[in-house]
Amino acid sequence: MAWSTLYITGKKDFQEEVIENLKNSDVSYLPGSSGESNLIMIWVDDKLPLRDLKIAIGSKTLFKYRLQFFASPEQHHMEESQEKLTAREEAMIREMSDWEARYRHTA
Repeated sequence: MAWSTLYITGKKDFQEEVIENLKNSDVSYLPGSSGESNLIMIWVDDKLPLRDLKIAIGSKTLFKYRLQFFASPEQHHMEESQEKLTAREEAMIREMSDWEARYRHTA
């Protein structure tokens, strides 16, 4: 069996419940340490579909903690940085919205 690395993030204090649910499932996994407080790393069978892992964790836990799954910590950081807009980007979005509202019904 070959292992694949997955990183999981979510709302505060999700780690214990995720690991406990995996312990009580039939999924083969190895826990790891990501070095970040809000990110856990696990190794799973590379043939295991992500859907099966999510089923093992449980829907209540997935939604309670808004869990997200990544193949690398860089993907997680890219996702975080994409969520935050600079002041200039926000101003540009406001300007485009104003422009669209003004000219929406002119055609």
